[in-house]
Amino acid sequence: MKDRQICDLLNSHDKRGMELLFEVYYKSLVSWANTFLNDLNLAEDVVQEFFIALWNQEIHRDLRPETLSSFLRVLVRNRCYNQLGKRDIFSRFVSLESIDCMFEEYDDSKDQIVARIMREIALLPTRSQEILNCVFIEGLKYQEVADRLGISVSTVKTLLGISVRKLRERMGKERFADFLLFYCAYC
Repeated sequence: MKDRQICDLLNSHDKRGMELLFEVYYKSLVSWANTFLNDLNLAEDVVQEFFIALWNQEIHRDLRPETLSSFLRVLVRNRCYNQLGKRDIFSRFVSLESIDCMFEEYDDSKDQIVARIMREIALLPTRSQEILNCVFIEGLKYQEVADRLGISVSTVKTLLGISVRKLRERMGKERFADFLLFYCAYC
């Protein structure tokens, strides 16, 4: 209910939407950022800068209640990767698969790409969205997803394959590559 209210206010360019978004998500996003940065002050800075960029670049106009939480987490995660790229990355416990993403210079146009990806994901059936979120955002294994959703591993694989294929068809190769960049850091 709050996500719908937040998105409705933001889509109508009402500043109260940003206030509500901040109130609802700030603490959890700081905690999320801190899992990457291991520095609470830096995590707070990253999230505050993220909220400012979200408003100033009018990315908030593309937000949808179905994907709001995932969208915010992905963008904050990417900003954390950018921060880590500015520090001595090898002194941190970071997976080698994500090093390329961390060294990439952050570009605010990526926020718009993520918004487009989230819109495309929102067009998928609810179960497919849940599976994408579990696998790509939370980094769960197929068995863990199956257990959480009460379905078989083969159903997880099938729905994930169908969803990825649909996204690739609708987004084209370039945008699908963006999807992989943003969502496969934990695969």
